[in-house]
Amino acid sequence: MLVSGLVGKGDNKRICVYFSDKDKYAEGSIPDCKITSSNGFTKEEIKEIEEYLSDNRDDIIEEAKKVNPLKSYTSRK
Repeated sequence: MLVSGLVGKGDNKRICVYFSDKDKYAEGSIPDCKITSSNGFTKEEIKEIEEYLSDNRDDIIEEAKKVNPLKSYTSRK
């Protein structure tokens, strides 16, 4: 699972979350805890991932607070 920092402004603030497993992926967001894009996961797996997002929302938010996008960008050079 990969977690972005807080993105967006005003009422559109969210955290993007990315899940992958071999050739499968799913992208979702917090606070709505919904998968917005996926490939390879079954409907049941998507439901489980959304439940995971909801159940672990607070922990995911704490992880996102640790993300420093500027540091990530500059370390690529």
